[in-house]
Amino acid sequence: ARCTKDKLPSYFVLSQLFQAQGKVVDAYGTCSSILTQLGETIPDSVDYEVVGAMIPETLRKYDEVYCDDWLGKKMEDYTLRYVIRFYGQMVL
Repeated sequence: ARCTKDKLPSYFVLSQLFQAQGKVVDAYGTCSSILTQLGETIPDSVDYEVVGAMIPETLRKYDEVYCDDWLGKKMEDYTLRYVIRFYGQMVL
C-alpha cells in the first residue's frame, strides 16, 4: 500500500483496536488524522449531532464531484464507505 486510500482498511482496524483497548484518545486521533488527510474538516470533538451534520455534507461534496454518475463512482471508490465508517468510529 502506497497511499492513504490504500491503507484505509488497516487504519480502520487500528482505530477499532484502540477502541477495544479503551484508548479512545488514540482511536479518535487515528480517525481524525485519516479524515483530515482525505480532505475532511474535523472539529476538536464530535458527538452524534455533529457527525449527523458532517455525513450529509460529505455526501453533498461527493455529489458535486461525481454529478449524475455518483452512484456508479461510489461503487468504484470505496473511500466514501471508509469516511462514513471513520465518522462512526469517532463517536463511540
